[in-house]
Amino acid sequence: MRRVIILRTIFAYLFAFLGIILCTPYHLYLYLLAKKDQEKAYRHAQKLVKGFFGIVLFICGAKCTVIGLERVPKDQPILFVGNHRSFFDILCCHNALDRPLGFMSKDGILKVPILPWYMKDIGCTFLDRSDLKKGLETIMQSANIVKSGHSMMVFPEGHRNDGEELLPFKDGAYKIAQKAGCPIVPVSICGTDNIMEANKHNFIRSHKVVIEFLDPIDINGMKPKERKEVLETIPGLIQKARVKNLPLATKK
Repeated sequence: MRRVIILRTIFAYLFAFLGIILCTPYHLYLYLLAKKDQEKAYRHAQKLVKGFFGIVLFICGAKCTVIGLERVPKDQPILFVGNHRSFFDILCCHNALDRPLGFMSKDGILKVPILPWYMKDIGCTFLDRSDLKKGLETIMQSANIVKSGHSMMVFPEGHRNDGEELLPFKDGAYKIAQKAGCPIVPVSICGTDNIMEANKHNFIRSHKVVIEFLDPIDINGMKPKERKEVLETIPGLIQKARVKNLPLATKK
């Protein structure tokens, strides 16, 4: 078993590293294409990333169960709001959905070579929490992306959380939906941390993952007090679903 884990880990890291490097020429193609047809470049980038994520998840042995996909409104952009357990939250959620998806990330990722290029290609934004003005600009940038018809996902806890309870949600993320006029779909994620982060030395282990898309919430037209009360229920809804689904993610 240990040998399988070691080989899986080596293969996963090697594939991810080489894949990012070898796809660089394609990124340059997307960069040039975007100057002529930004929407076409976006679609190509999403297909590339979805395929890449799918292979990584296969190599890592991630077994994803998706619940509630039928609840997600079709033919309109959505702000997905989820708890954050692992780097694999991004891969699993992107591949669980039948639509293109961008993410809001911390601006620290911009220091990583090459990777931010692909993130920008699929409509990701980068939040600087140390600068209020830049933070507001990122929220407006994200809202404009959603207004253009592209869905986004945010993790309002702010960083990965390995505790049993959710961290307090930062309400700035909800302003994206408010500015863009789009519905919010809460997302419960469990099991992703057991693929890598919960393991010694970040070894990769095959594990079950459960993602549940909850009922959409439309805050458009609500008065401030009502909107605040509704948004405050979201962490509880996500945590309730996470606790319910945890046995499915740990079941042998």
